[in-house]
Amino acid sequence: MGHLANKNELLVKLRERLDRNPIGLPEDINVYEILSILFTNEEAYLASKFPLDPATLEDLQVVTNIPPGQLKELLSSMLKKGLVLETKKRGQSRFMLSMALVGFFEFVFMRTNQSLPMKKLAELIHDYRLGPKFSKELFNPTTPRARALLYETVVPEIKTEILTFELATELIKEAGRGGLTNCYCRHEAQHLNQACDNPVEDICISLGTAADFLIERGFARKASISEILEKLSLAKELGLIHTCDNVRHNVAFICNCCGCCCCFLAGITKHQLPNAVLTTNYIATVDENTCIGCGECIKSCQVEAIKYNETNTDVINIDTERCLGCGACVNFCEQNAIQMLNRKERIIPPSNMSELMTRLKQDRGK
Repeated sequence: MGHLANKNELLVKLRERLDRNPIGLPEDINVYEILSILFTNEEAYLASKFPLDPATLEDLQVVTNIPPGQLKELLSSMLKKGLVLETKKRGQSRFMLSMALVGFFEFVFMRTNQSLPMKKLAELIHDYRLGPKFSKELFNPTTPRARALLYETVVPEIKTEILTFELATELIKEAGRGGLTNCYCRHEAQHLNQACDNPVEDICISLGTAADFLIERGFARKASISEILEKLSLAKELGLIHTCDNVRHNVAFICNCCGCCCCFLAGITKHQLPNAVLTTNYIATVDENTCIGCGECIKSCQVEAIKYNETNTDVINIDTERCLGCGACVNFCEQNAIQMLNRKERIIPPSNMSELMTRLKQDRGK
């Protein structure tokens, strides 16, 4: 391909294009090595030319001058790797360049049989994602990318009306179809020898058109609604936090997250940013008269929002800024000393992915 420049120049242009996404890809020493592993020269060139809006095959031919046959082969390879996403409108395929996160940073760890240097990628992506530049890009405090969901076992305790977007089961039923994926965060942690005991395989949930894409490309396996709901119940038993897209409708993913491995919860646990994940509309409170100070709630909290009082270890304190309102602690309190109360202000997430992406861009001045 006569239009190809040297590898370094291609990667610079690719990173610049990826940085224009709602959640960008800031320059960093590790980022070019990550891109060089994931993208061939030809793929990097094509990716750097992608419009921000979904593009047809014809659109891409115009901006790249790549012959149709070669363009189709490149797109096929990039779709297989999760570097490009495909949607259909009136039967016509439209293609979008995947973001890094949520995007190919996750897709690469959704499979366990990759031919890529997985340990090296895990090290590079982990260090880059936790670095100051990308953390600032991801964890913009105005509009979080992900939100927490309430454990439905605590719903009877709550006196006010629960809205359907607050319940994982309702989001799953609304989608009508879905799949199960590996937890990419815990899979990454395995390659770093930092894995916890929580499950990796078939524990996170993809829904709707996102599930269609992931299943077709081998990133997820198709699952019935009943099986997906069983996984949700398993996650509750394990005390994992349900997180999902920060939207009310057409949620694409529901992950079952641990505080030690999750890339979103890391905003809270490692960067001390309580707004890294949007809370539910509820907050945990302790009845000091009933609490016996056993500490089970402390162990159950994935974001370390519950601690013993510094001066009186018989008293449990909940950090109201850090508490996500997931209800896991209620599940593990055998004394029924914790209940979920309404937050002072009702939190309403963006309606759909389009509104969320618009807000993310506005927050970052894009």
